[in-house]
Amino acid sequence: MAELTSQKSRVNFRSYVWHAGFFALAVNFMDTDTVIPAVLIKSGGGPLAVGILTAIMLGLSRLFQLLFAGLFEPLAYKKKYMVLGIFLRIFSLFFMAVTLYSSAHLTPALLIGMIFFAMTLFSVSGSLANVPYIDILGKSILATDRKKFFSVRQIVNSLGILISAFAVRQVLKGHAFPVNYSISFALASGLLLVASFGFMNVREVKSPPKSRDPFFSFLKRIGPELKKYPNLVNYLFILNTTGLAITFTPFMVMLAKDHFGISAGLVGNILLLKVFGMLIPGTLLYFIHKKYSYKRVLMLSVLLGASLPVLSLVLIHNAAWYQYLFVLSGIFLGLYKIAINGILIEISNEENRTFFAGITGAGNILASLLPIFSGMFILLFGYKAVFLILAGLILAGMFFASKLNCSPVKKK
Repeated sequence: MAELTSQKSRVNFRSYVWHAGFFALAVNFMDTDTVIPAVLIKSGGGPLAVGILTAIMLGLSRLFQLLFAGLFEPLAYKKKYMVLGIFLRIFSLFFMAVTLYSSAHLTPALLIGMIFFAMTLFSVSGSLANVPYIDILGKSILATDRKKFFSVRQIVNSLGILISAFAVRQVLKGHAFPVNYSISFALASGLLLVASFGFMNVREVKSPPKSRDPFFSFLKRIGPELKKYPNLVNYLFILNTTGLAITFTPFMVMLAKDHFGISAGLVGNILLLKVFGMLIPGTLLYFIHKKYSYKRVLMLSVLLGASLPVLSLVLIHNAAWYQYLFVLSGIFLGLYKIAINGILIEISNEENRTFFAGITGAGNILASLLPIFSGMFILLFGYKAVFLILAGLILAGMFFASKLNCSPVKKK
């Protein structure tokens, strides 16, 4: 295998940061927690539609992540698939912008159907890019620089997201629906195009040669691999418990809509507050990147994630205070993403990282399907019962987090 030199590592460090910066500028214009649910709600969708769309954006992408992992694992070079994935995402966002701009000429059913199509393509192409992204990242930056990279990336992400949050707020308030959201997705598409230049500049290191297994042979490896790596099992349980908090924010938006309405101004406010929260952990952890452990960061995120459903019920009768709950949501997201990405890199190696990425994507079954059931159960039993159950499930991640051993696995 070609050696990773310090020079290549520095180039890749800058390339990934470039992508992170422009992706961060784009992400609020296509925010999956606020903007996309708001578009669906304003187009006539209810709790069940929000649940199904959330499941598609999470669950379908994770199933395809397993498929792509099986296809890409034997390949020595994977960069072209990462680039292809991001270009398909660019197209899906542009399609969404055109759809919304012409929505006056579409029936409500057709409009919702086209939104689902665009977001399905967006999600699947994300999986196409994500599997090679994880593998290439793991072998493209020296281990001694990884914690620094994740902290820098989080700061760049948060700063970019903070800047774009103000821009999104102005776009949403400055134009009527659907023109405001059409402009938002058009800007997301353009910024993602600029972000792709970072991917294209990555100096990929060749992976160890592997024989190509049929896809079903790849699936048969799952059981033995889970027995071999108990860390991976614990990681999967964390994704299926604490990871539920990732799917929770759209229902916070729906709860707000049912109690005091959802205006473009409100969407802009909660997006800005969430982004401000995400900036906090990245900044703090950057200054202590040589001292903190991913495991402790993860355990803190479990506590914050479990508190979100409970506090949502407590604060929902006060619209002003309820908005500030999204700051806590942002802090949770920042901590969780740093921890969960760092842990995956640490518990895997260059030989099994693509496989781990596929398993963890598809193995996130509960978090993928729960949005649909949450939408159904909210209609049947109300928000209180569903939110309290979610809080308990999220908190269960603490048990599995405590069992994690974050020392890198040895090569077999």
